[in-house]
Amino acid sequence: MSKILFLNDSISKWNGDSQDLLMIVFMLALTLTFLISRKLFFKLLARLNKLILPSLYKKDISKLKAYEKVMLGYRYWVTKNAL
Repeated sequence: MSKILFLNDSISKWNGDSQDLLMIVFMLALTLTFLISRKLFFKLLARLNKLILPSLYKKDISKLKAYEKVMLGYRYWVTKNAL
């Protein structure tokens, strides 16, 4: 219950910073992890990533920038856990 109150408090004090928004999304993700099963959580996260993150489908892996490699690894980790 205290986690939900903390999340509601964070939303009410939001001043528009992207870091605040990331913190809210992170707290929401943590809350969802505890509330629903792990597999369902990763399936929802995979769909959310598909909508938000850019596709790296036709890019050569050896020519990716560092942040794109991290993103590719993250997407692989989410996909592996969703299956």
